[in-house]
Amino acid sequence: MPLTPRILPDAQTIGDAVADRILDRIVAKQGGPFLLGCPSGRTAVPVYTALAQRAAAGADLSSLVIVMMDDYLVPDARGSFQAVDAEASYSCLRFARADILEPIVRAGQAAGTVPPHEIWTADPADPAEFDARIEAAGGIDLFLLASGDSDGHVAFNQPGTPRDAKTHIVALGEATRRDNMGTFPEFTRLDMVPRDGVTVGVDTIARLSEEVVMILTGEHKREAFSHITAASSYDPDWPATIVAECRNPTILADRAAATVTV
Repeated sequence: MPLTPRILPDAQTIGDAVADRILDRIVAKQGGPFLLGCPSGRTAVPVYTALAQRAAAGADLSSLVIVMMDDYLVPDARGSFQAVDAEASYSCLRFARADILEPIVRAGQAAGTVPPHEIWTADPADPAEFDARIEAAGGIDLFLLASGDSDGHVAFNQPGTPRDAKTHIVALGEATRRDNMGTFPEFTRLDMVPRDGVTVGVDTIARLSEEVVMILTGEHKREAFSHITAASSYDPDWPATIVAECRNPTILADRAAATVTV
């Protein structure tokens, strides 16, 4: 049976609601690391902003571990792959440091609390280790998900991704690369966008997450909203439908994404 989405007014309201849920889950866990699965890009930024605001107000986020979904890769001298330069503006590791962790750290230090410090990313030389590491830690406590605008990719999982896909290296399709031109404005031509990435698999998300929240905001997510809210099981043609097979799933959309045009 398809999931019923919760519709909120705008992206900021969603960010506040998700940040409060994360804080509730951290408190309920009563210690130990809290693994938060994180996408880079625009969709979850209101959540990250709201978390920094709560850290500024004195919330204890010291147990937070930021687990990144994916990153871009480039060929290395050995004919294999390596992550893009961590200082590149489009590096997902740079995004995790500068746009997720550092604002929370600064806010926590100003409030006199102990800030979080851990970021986990997949090693393209050993993708399977990422799943093993997550599993050994007890899994992702809450995974934030976003869907590609036009092809339904989730993380870097492309249309046609098999249901049992674990963390892996993937060739990025043109639609995914075009979507990411909107995320990183310095990509002014398609040939500037890396062609490969390392990503958690759809099975990583479904099997190793205790809870997932799919966020859909903006008019450009209307097609994604339509596909995802109609799905009762995983559709490999639209990988973001994996939310339908996750434990404790929630779909949060703003009014712009949820508006159906005729």
